[in-house]
Amino acid sequence: MGSSISEELGEKILFASKIMVNILAESLIHARAQGLSAPQFRILDMIYHGTCKPADIARMLDVSPPAISWLLGKLEEGGYIERSLLKQDRRRIDLELTGVGKDVVKRVNSHRKKLLNGVLSGLDDETVTHLEVSLGAFADAYLAGKQERLKANA
Repeated sequence: MGSSISEELGEKILFASKIMVNILAESLIHARAQGLSAPQFRILDMIYHGTCKPADIARMLDVSPPAISWLLGKLEEGGYIERSLLKQDRRRIDLELTGVGKDVVKRVNSHRKKLLNGVLSGLDDETVTHLEVSLGAFADAYLAGKQERLKANA
């Protein structure tokens, strides 16, 4: 890929990521969760989808243990999560969403899907198909790179 194509594509992807952040912000407001930051919501979403160890979340977000501990403290204070020690291993902390936390994730993601479907409905079928294939390849490349970075840092 040539450098001018790469720069232009990079700008388009950056702009698309800004749109996605705007959609998240709109959805947080719509769900009356304005007190939550995007990183805090990302943590709630990760827990909702089964990531329950603080160390795993810190690795996935590439943040330090103190930073993740601070973020988790804020979420716990807000009533979104509960931290508990495992009986089998008292050194390990498990994270679980409260009812409020689950409700926020469901409402925000429902609104995000609604907004995204509105955008996609304005595209023709061929464009949607190309977008689906391209986003799949993009996600696969990101995840493969992320795995390599995690292995290198382990």
